Amino acid sequence: MKEIASSIETSIPYYSLLELLGESLNASVYKAVGKENPGSLFIIKLLKRSISSESQRRYLTQKVERLKIIHDPRVITPDSFDYSSNNQFIARRYFPGKTLASYLTEQGKATSLSNFFNIAGELTLAVNAVHEAGIIHGGIKPHNILIQSDTHAIRLVDFLNPVDIQEISHFIYDPDFVAGTLAYISPEQTGRINHRVEFSTDIYSLGIIFYQLLTGRLPFTSTDPLALIHSHLAEEAAPAHQINPQVPSMISDIVIKMCMKEPEKRYQTGMGLYADIQKCADQYQHEKQVSAFILGLRDHTRRVIFISKMVGRHIEASHVLDEYAQVVAGKGFHSAFISGLPGIGKTRLIQELQQPLVENKGYFTSGKFDQYQKNIPYSSLIQAFRNLIRTFLTESDARVNEWKQQILVAVGNQGKVITDVIPELSILLGQQPEVADLPPVEARNRFNHLLGAFLASLSRKNNPLILFIDDLQWCDSLPYTLNPLAQSLAS
Repeated sequence: MKEIASSIETSIPYYSLLELLGESLNASVYKAVGKENPGSLFIIKLLKRSISSESQRRYLTQKVERLKIIHDPRVITPDSFDYSSNNQFIARRYFPGKTLASYLTEQGKATSLSNFFNIAGELTLAVNAVHEAGIIHGGIKPHNILIQSDTHAIRLVDFLNPVDIQEISHFIYDPDFVAGTLAYISPEQTGRINHRVEFSTDIYSLGIIFYQLLTGRLPFTSTDPLALIHSHLAEEAAPAHQINPQVPSMISDIVIKMCMKEPEKRYQTGMGLYADIQKCADQYQHEKQVSAFILGLRDHTRRVIFISKMVGRHIEASHVLDEYAQVVAGKGFHSAFISGLPGIGKTRLIQELQQPLVENKGYFTSGKFDQYQKNIPYSSLIQAFRNLIRTFLTESDARVNEWKQQILVAVGNQGKVITDVIPELSILLGQQPEVADLPPVEARNRFNHLLGAFLASLSRKNNPLILFIDDLQWCDSLPYTLNPLAQSLAS
């Protein structure tokens, strides 16, 4: 370890690396000492993938400064984000504790109620301090919580995510990402529903941790990331007191409220949650039981809460879901046209398909016609399928190769006709051979034929595809745009 540290020490300013503490998908974590102050210990998170974007570097630097407004002993914010030579790293103060993930592994069973109350209270106050500063952590999980086994003192760390949100799906099939991150994210963080990521997203993740402390297991477990995402979106976990009879039902109810699917139904403040936990702790300490009481009586927030539930469109939603059910049942291509005044909720209605889509391992992609770009043929379809190909590229190597072979069979040696309009496809398929120049009419017919073949290759029984085209009234040319699409998918 010392040799590894010394090989890069010369390019890390201000710090001398002592030992390698661990590895993650994005970084190597070192224990270090300050060069100017040898008595001070630090944690250096050395990024494995450098950030080349100047705007993202500036964003991380600015966020470090903003995090300094949090003043709570339970929270350790980063001291700096620095880069020199080929190394970029995040530095923070050292805390002599282990991760909560290690603590849970060593326990191997449910935590005692007395220990749970101590840990849960400290964690809740830490999250409340972060929220009071107007900051959402967004990454509450056992690897980002440090704990001392004897005192149960905790520290909340790792506020900076050096990976851009667009790149996170690149790791979605990695087992460590599934078990260590995906198991704790809130429904709105999956990107599969159109809910704001608000302060209650941290409450949801904290609820998953509480459930794990109380039962010794996660509420949702799967090695398939899409199955795990569906669990967060639609499944209800068994109450904690059913898994562990030692857990009072009121504690179980608190965890259920923390993990509600709709953000507005969860606790909205850390102090509201802390008040209920302390009430349970006090009763249990004196009476060894917890009597029923109304939850959330002290859960008051000054923030505006946006309701995420769709209202008044149940009949229309059932029609759309029925059409999707027909597709899942293998009954071929189905289409639905939705009309209405601007702002009436047409797009929100389509978003109701996101939950069943995940359940059936389907794909969703969308494009939008623009009244000022009517001179660009197929503009909406091109936009939709560029997004879809980006999704394919984030999947496992085996899945990427499956899509590559399937599309190559469909387009043959004329793939360049499609890659010229969908640049992302050239990343998936590789460099395609040149094609012969044709007169305009023949070239259009060739393109329509290949586009149809390409679209047909994306339609698989085990992976239903939803294509959402918005603002169809601004379509460039209705017959030419939709005919290849309808003919290829109907076949």
